Amino acid sequence: MKSEFKENMHHCADRFNSWDRKRWRREIKEKSRRGEYIGAIIFNLIFLWIVNSIPQWHLGFIKDSFMVVQWILVVNIMVQIAANALMLAADTFIIRRLSTIVSEASGFVTTLVLYFIYPFDFHNYHGLFWIDRVLPILMIVAMIFQAIKVISNAWKLLFRG
Repeated sequence: MKSEFKENMHHCADRFNSWDRKRWRREIKEKSRRGEYIGAIIFNLIFLWIVNSIPQWHLGFIKDSFMVVQWILVVNIMVQIAANALMLAADTFIIRRLSTIVSEASGFVTTLVLYFIYPFDFHNYHGLFWIDRVLPILMIVAMIFQAIKVISNAWKLLFRG
């Protein structure tokens, strides 16, 4: 029945119908992005509380060098909150790309500092010594992906991709 209806539809009406479907999908994406921005802000506020509370918890696998990297973690979280708040306030293409570039670059620098200082020590925990070998590898992989995302978003910003 649907194919019969489509055969009898004028080609202009079919074009308008497909244009309207694309426009409707784009509006849904914009609305869902607002929810993503709000969710990211809430998550980062919770994560900010956790990062500031870790020294008080006296966890055995956190070294004293965590205090050295804590400030960069806090700065990174603040950058993430600011970027998401900016995108929530003005969701334009340029602001979205620039905010994404800044937040990914901030994440890259934070991961780089965590990799070189590495404030964790899982050797004292039974059977968790392997985490000290896997976590630096995961940090390297994360830095590669963050660098690719920065380059990709810069490309999209420059060439409107």
